Amino acid sequence: MRSYILLLLIPLCFAVAACENDDKTDPSLIGELDKQFIQEAADDALFQVNAGQLAASGATQKSIRDYGEQMTTDNTKVGQELQKFAAARQVQIPTTLSDERQQQLDSLAMQTGVGLDTLYLNQMVEIQERVVHMMEIEGTSGNDFELKQWASDRLPTVRQFEERAKAMRDSLN
Repeated sequence: MRSYILLLLIPLCFAVAACENDDKTDPSLIGELDKQFIQEAADDALFQVNAGQLAASGATQKSIRDYGEQMTTDNTKVGQELQKFAAARQVQIPTTLSDERQQQLDSLAMQTGVGLDTLYLNQMVEIQERVVHMMEIEGTSGNDFELKQWASDRLPTVRQFEERAKAMRDSLN
């Protein structure tokens, strides 16, 4: 009798395991961590596009203008990728900056010359550190496989941007 019950339970165990490992989960069912990641990453990307445009047109040093251009180009692409993720998962992402990011952008827009250079690089160091941290969390703790993979793949690039911003900021002092 005992072995008969085991024979009945074995297929049941495989069926439960198969359901738990089903990769065909509904993409519209997204966890709160993944949703928050998409929304915050989109806000950060939008800020970096706008701040990059200001730096590209107003920074005093060519290296900072070039960095601003690269942030504009790269984060425009990031924003487009995040829009695709959001649409597939039925997540609303911001089309305008959050109040915090808008205040940062307004502060930057009021600067000229070396003041613009300094504030822009300080903001970029801060935001790149934040983005690195978000990517690390999503890459290790997110539930959405595609988002986890995207964050993990993108992390080395963001770390390079962070190091470059730090080096330029430190060279100003």
